Amino acid sequence: MFPEVYVQIPSNNDDAFHWLLVQRANEALSNGENILDFWTPQLEMGFASFVHYQHLPHVAVVILDRLTFGIVPLLTMFNFVRYLLLALLPVTVLWSMRRIGLSWPAATFGACAASLLSSPFLYGFDYGSYVWRGFGTYTQLWGMHLSFIAVAATHTVLTQRRGHLLAIITLSLLVLSHLLYAYIVALSVGVMFLTNVRRDSAVVQMRDLAVVGAFPLLITSYMWLPFLRYGAWVNLSPYLQPEKYNGLGAPAVITYLVSGELFDSGRLPVFTLLLAVGAVSIGIARTRLGVGILALFLVWLVLYFGRPTLGRLYDLMPLANTLLIHRFSGAVHLFGIMLIGIGADALWQVARRWWRPWLPYAAAAVAVVALLPAIAERASFYDQGLQWMRVTQQDIAADADARTIIETIRALPRGRTFAGLRTDYGPQMSFDIPFNSARFSDLLVYDGLDVIAPPYNSSSLSSDMIWDFNYRRAEDYALFDVRYAVVPASIAAPPFLTPIKRTTRYVLYQAPPSAHAEWVSVRQRDATATQGDLVTKDRAWLLAPDRNARGSIRWDYPAHGVVDANLPPTCSRGDVRDDALRPASLDLTVSCDSSGTLMVKMTYDPGWRVTIDGAPTDTFMVSPAYLAVVVPAGTHHVDAQYTSVPEKGPLLALGILALVAAVPVSRRLRLAA
Repeated sequence: MFPEVYVQIPSNNDDAFHWLLVQRANEALSNGENILDFWTPQLEMGFASFVHYQHLPHVAVVILDRLTFGIVPLLTMFNFVRYLLLALLPVTVLWSMRRIGLSWPAATFGACAASLLSSPFLYGFDYGSYVWRGFGTYTQLWGMHLSFIAVAATHTVLTQRRGHLLAIITLSLLVLSHLLYAYIVALSVGVMFLTNVRRDSAVVQMRDLAVVGAFPLLITSYMWLPFLRYGAWVNLSPYLQPEKYNGLGAPAVITYLVSGELFDSGRLPVFTLLLAVGAVSIGIARTRLGVGILALFLVWLVLYFGRPTLGRLYDLMPLANTLLIHRFSGAVHLFGIMLIGIGADALWQVARRWWRPWLPYAAAAVAVVALLPAIAERASFYDQGLQWMRVTQQDIAADADARTIIETIRALPRGRTFAGLRTDYGPQMSFDIPFNSARFSDLLVYDGLDVIAPPYNSSSLSSDMIWDFNYRRAEDYALFDVRYAVVPASIAAPPFLTPIKRTTRYVLYQAPPSAHAEWVSVRQRDATATQGDLVTKDRAWLLAPDRNARGSIRWDYPAHGVVDANLPPTCSRGDVRDDALRPASLDLTVSCDSSGTLMVKMTYDPGWRVTIDGAPTDTFMVSPAYLAVVVPAGTHHVDAQYTSVPEKGPLLALGILALVAAVPVSRRLRLAA
């Protein structure tokens, strides 16, 4: 898998999103911004990324870059961290399974199995979730390691009353790295308690778990409290496959398990058979540890079924409406790996009954033979990925016209660039790569340029509107602040675009002049309580042929009714000039002969503060989920700046104090054991 480090090419999976956040975090640190809460203008009309998303995996790359004095390029550092996490998973699994109390044979074979899982891209712990040819779920890679360690550390606290500080630190790191996996571990700890509670020490066990749970909540409160409080400002895209929110259903999940696809896709079901052996051996031996692991596997297997099977019972779960149930495949893999190790150990114990001096060598040979199908299949999987990476790298490198266009864009005044969607000429911008690995828009994101491109995560409230951008409609360029368009030379561009750079393969066009803000006429006021309803209504407004004549909509959101029926004023004749555009702020000079509504072409977020001639003014949302203010008549200087969530600073200080306090508290609990 080392090509993941040195073959540096754009991705069209989630790694593109994560690389963008690493770049932006690095830029924020260099600019003196808050690295724990900044604005990402390149992402889907702008987004407050770390208010709504875990940040430790990205910040860690930036810190490592600083500690190594930038000797290693930032992208190489990012890829190297990904590679190390992939390569070292067996070490984490081995340590965790031994810490829980499983035998050396069980832990060793479980560690071997962990890096060799194969599924039909189900977002689990198989490496297809992480590599370039897969999904690029970088933060889940951290969550995978930390989930194993957190389960092991918490189990030790529960059963042996030691390791409190390790459990606190690991759970805190997990919350900051992957909220969904922190959720999975939290529910798993509840199951572990039920399967390990002892009548004579139940109160003490509950107290220990309360301490181990409370400290991570305090330490990470600066992250999860704003996440919950500002949840209305993160998008839940209706374009996402329904099964991601709802689950696959019992028939599909059981079919994946029984057929071997869940653990051994495309090869002999060795791991699936060992998992079954492990489950049977637990049923025979009935040890407390084994029963607990089997119970955890079955609980998460059932929860993986999702709403098609469990229906409204799912609504009883905490945060049920925000769960991406398809990711519970990782929880099934987590405890499935342990069952696979237990199954291998059961076979080893059977063999030991006929002990012979040559038995260890025979067992080793059998283990190697058993792993050969998995090793061969994974080797083929990675080799094909390497071939695709090299083809992509070669074809992009051979496209000198693409590099010329990008260098030209870099030299132009800052503005968003459009290079096609999947529904227009976007598929033609694929560098002649014979498979769908990268397109021109991915190269723009890879280089950190502002784009209007297919959303990777559809995170911001206005992100889904991008799917309906019409490159032949002049008013769409103004609305989305698209200043440049890259079009294949073989396609006739709309007449309102002006060519500024021609190459053999592409033409770079400039759209009619527009500023980062514009005067709008608000002729309707509406309210909605849900993000889904907001997207539906904004999309209808966006697609209306007489959109400009109908005017904009002022949104009271989230609200169950219109707060005030009054409409903001309209500027009849005005002007807007960009004075300075920075990642988290912009300065404008605006003028109008009357007071009017100024719309800033970025996603609305309560973190934006706007001043007019230095005096603060109220902000509000207008379609399509953009930031807007009312500006009085005359010429004014308007300054808009993203400010960090005010609670984060005090909560971060509280978290640091809690971390310091956790040391003596953990020591006292250990001594009292």
